[in-house]
This record gives sequence, C-alpha cells and structure tokens, in this order.
Amino acid sequence: MGKVVWIDLENSPHVPFFLPWIGWLREAGHEVLLTARDLSQTHELLRLHGLDFAAVGGHGGGGFARKALRTLARADGLARVVRPRRPALALGHGSRAQVVAAALLGIPSIAFLDYEYVSLRLFGRLCRRVFFPDAVARDLLRRRGVPASRLVSYPGFKEQVYLDPEADRPAPLDPPLVLARPPARLAHYHTPRSEALYRRLVERLAQEARSCRVLFLPRYAGDLPELRALCAAHGHFRLPERARPARELILGASLVVSGGGTMVREAAVLGVPSASFFGGPVGGVDAALARAGRLRMLREDADVDRLPLPAPRDGERAGEGRAPAPAAALDGGQASGGAASPAGVEAGHQPLPDTARVRAFLKEEVLSYL
Repeated sequence: MGKVVWIDLENSPHVPFFLPWIGWLREAGHEVLLTARDLSQTHELLRLHGLDFAAVGGHGGGGFARKALRTLARADGLARVVRPRRPALALGHGSRAQVVAAALLGIPSIAFLDYEYVSLRLFGRLCRRVFFPDAVARDLLRRRGVPASRLVSYPGFKEQVYLDPEADRPAPLDPPLVLARPPARLAHYHTPRSEALYRRLVERLAQEARSCRVLFLPRYAGDLPELRALCAAHGHFRLPERARPARELILGASLVVSGGGTMVREAAVLGVPSASFFGGPVGGVDAALARAGRLRMLREDADVDRLPLPAPRDGERAGEGRAPAPAAALDGGQASGGAASPAGVEAGHQPLPDTARVRAFLKEEVLSYL
C-alpha cells in the first residue's frame, strides 16, 4: 500500500534535485506532499513544473539567533501543515526546520547534504540517515557530528540525480554567455573574502568581457537593487526576465562563476567551464571537482585576474566592436556549433562515476525505508 512521503524544499536548487524523486516515489505507488520556503525562485520553479505545494516560511535573516528563531517558527508551521497527512518519511536537503518538525511529529527523516563545513549535529542526532557524496571524508563527518551508523556515502555527485553528463552536451551561444551569481550573503558560511573576490570579478567582467553577455542570477531579492544598477551601468550585463531551469542556461554558457553552491557544481558536472570564488573552507565535493579538472577555485585576487574569459568566435578582442546582444537573445540565442570556452578550464576532465549507477544506488537506498 502506498505511503505519504513529505519533501521540503528550502531553496531553488532543491527543485530540480527533487523532481526525479517525485517521479520515482509516485512510480512506486507513494503519494508526495510538498512544502516550500519562499526563497529565491523556489515557488516560481515549482509552479513552472506544475507542482502543488504548501508555502511555509521565508528566509531566516542574518545572525545566528534570528536564524534559530526563524527555524523554530518554520518548524512549527511545517508541523501544522504536515500533521494531518501523517507522512511515513520526510526527505529534505539540509532543511533544519523539516528535521525538527519531523522529530516533533515522530516522522523518520532523511537529509541530503553536500557541504561538510556547516553545523551538522542536528542532522546527526535527529535524522534516520544523512546522505553525503563519497567525496566527503567519513572521518571528518563523524567528527562534525554525523555518526557512522547514520551516514550513507554515495558515489558521484548530487547533481547527477537530475543532470546527465553523458547525454547533456554543452552548446555555447555566440556571442559568449557568462553566468554569474553573487555570493550567499545571508548564509552563515558567507565570508568577507567571498565578497572581496566577487567585487574584483565584477570589475573584471565590466572591463574585459564587453564582447560577452554577462547574465547575473540573483540569489535573494536583496541582490536586485545592486544588480539593476550594474546592468544600467554596463550594457553587456543582464538580469533574467523570467525563471528558467538552470540546466538550459548552463549548457549555453561559455563560463559559469559563482560564490560556491549548486550552480557552479552543475556546470562542472556538465563539463562547462566553471569557477568558484567562495572564500570559506573548500568542501570535499568542490575539491574533488577541482582535482578532476572540472572546477577552477578562485581563492586569491590573482586567481580572479588569471581566470580566462571567453572570446567571441569571430575573433573580436574583448571590449571592442560588438554591440551587446538584446536581452531576448538570452531566451533564444544561437548555438555557436563549437566550444567558445576559455582554454585550460575544461582541459583534462576526468570522467565522473556512472550516472545511472548513482541514481540506482540512491533510489534503492531511500525506497528501502518505506
């Protein structure tokens, strides 16, 4: 007999990650209950995919105390929404509010995470299982609060759940498209170093990438005033006109730069030149992608200065001659037919673990708890 499985989505990258899970669970005869926080484009993306969900909570704001209070308040709201449905299992990606609510309701929970330098003890204590990519050392996770008995290390990367590096082929647009995302300023792991590297990168893109289209993807609504001002000052800077799945944009990009996070790892997994200017401790996943030649880590000012920028296919030098493409071209740009990507970023890619094996492992593990 089918059961109710509760999935909580706290941020926009969680939407593509959980889309396959929704399908797998329904195929197995289970019902899926979705709750979602109002952050970034989470609600917009869920509506884009025609999914019904209960909206619960927003961003917790800055500071540990405020975040803790908002987490508890959201946990209470989640419990009120979920209690009548009596779920058999809770699935989430680093959702502390869900873990707390599930514990209060006696619902077993499973958490996915892929960055080890966040507070993990809550997940280690309250979750039935905590899933991490095997690129993250088990001993380190144990020291940070995840007991070996509750840890499941899986092959590959979480992005392989919904992206297929074997089938998804980059088709860079011409003029070259650069995707840039600001740092996670409201996250507790944000650092002043990330901010400084981002500022330096923006200055370089403003001066040296004028023959490209630079599309900024805001993390928070609070990013928009600054980004609108940048776009008004620089004709080749753009903001998206509507929500779009990140995969579509990444496959058309010649470079993806971000202050860490899912988008830059998606690009790395898909073989698109990518660079992270995250100034905090480098996690095991990013380190593994860097060793594989798939991700460039920008840790110092000199790293930003040396980052190769894409050049137009017609050979124009950056900053000369070309008028910036209209914003509409970002929705229907023309594929260049070849890689117009920075030399050296993607050279020497090492293969990823088999995507079918990654999906089969995770699917079997999770369904075994129902």
